[in-house]
Amino acid sequence: MTEPRIEEILAELRALGDPKILAVNERHGDNHAVNLTKLRAVAKRLGVDHDLSRELWATGVTEAKLLATLVCRPRLFTADELDAMLRSAGRRRRTNGSSATS
Repeated sequence: MTEPRIEEILAELRALGDPKILAVNERHGDNHAVNLTKLRAVAKRLGVDHDLSRELWATGVTEAKLLATLVCRPRLFTADELDAMLRSAGRRRRTNGSSATS
């Protein structure tokens, strides 16, 4: 996977961001601004791509991490990878460092 493809996906996620979705999710302790139905549509278009899922997760962007869980092959992760992913799940970062809607 190439860096430009990741940047294109992140740009798409930023474009899908909705301040109303973010406000609702923040009230529930989450910080993503993309409607999950739209996120699933992106995942369906991308298809299963385990390498892409690793790259998406590595961005640290909440929406990208959610997308990563939809395009991965869970059984291909090692126990150590899953442990590291779970430990990092609490650390959240927006698509541009502050908001997916900017």
